[in-house]
Amino acid sequence: MKKLIFIAFFILTFLGGKAQFLNSIGITGGVSYSNQKFFFRDPSEVMKKKHKWGFNGSVFAEFFSHDYVRWVSEIQYNQKGSKDKRTFTDPDTSYTLRNKLQYLTWNNYLKVRYELFSVIPYVLIGPRLEYNLTQRMQSPEVTGKFLKLHVSPAVGAGVEFVSYGQIKFFVEAFFNPDIIQDAYIYPELHIRNKNIELRVGLKYEFISKQHCNTPDYIE
Repeated sequence: MKKLIFIAFFILTFLGGKAQFLNSIGITGGVSYSNQKFFFRDPSEVMKKKHKWGFNGSVFAEFFSHDYVRWVSEIQYNQKGSKDKRTFTDPDTSYTLRNKLQYLTWNNYLKVRYELFSVIPYVLIGPRLEYNLTQRMQSPEVTGKFLKLHVSPAVGAGVEFVSYGQIKFFVEAFFNPDIIQDAYIYPELHIRNKNIELRVGLKYEFISKQHCNTPDYIE
């Protein structure tokens, strides 16, 4: 995993020296808050599992230097899954099963931004191509493997803080549900993941306005 992130970051850095359309490269890290829905076929039933916490991290590149619209492409590590609480009345007992998934994803976003005096708010929307690295599912209904590759949408919002120099700090939040394609598909059971991500990041900007991301105002 560390080797993949290092290789991706090396490639993005190399592109920074070769491609004029590359605006910046950076890294992010944060927490993920995920749960799952189990869709049973016979009989038809939907079971919503409890949320669990995990971690995420990414390396990314931001392309073009348009004031309002840009493109962001990133390689991200993400933890998903759920807690499955089981309760019994005879005897009166309960226990929790833990379902854990690890993904490596390739994310591509349309970034729409608006420059203010001290901050730059923005929204991001686009698809994720998710590769399932590992699965540890304790729920006994899960007898097969999750899809190795599947596509999911993501929408996010963030704030970049205005600063001098070429290092920029930002915070972001994302919502990532499986509504395009289920992550687990078998005749008797389908499973959908849902993830909420909070993350912070740093980026190195190759092209800047006098090494500052302060907006220009014309009187």
